[in-house]
Amino acid sequence: MLFLYAATIGFVLLLFLLMGVFLYNVSLGLNREDAIEIDPLPPEPSEEESNIIHS
Repeated sequence: MLFLYAATIGFVLLLFLLMGVFLYNVSLGLNREDAIEIDPLPPEPSEEESNIIHS
């Protein structure tokens, strides 16, 4: 029974370690200079465009 507890705790620690390595690699990839920049918000329509939409 003690082995089961030790194996479970070891497995959870291994998962946390792998998650940390994954997040570290993702953060390194996001800090790259050649990363694609995505603008999440579309440009707001000008007054002429909004008048055309509302009329």
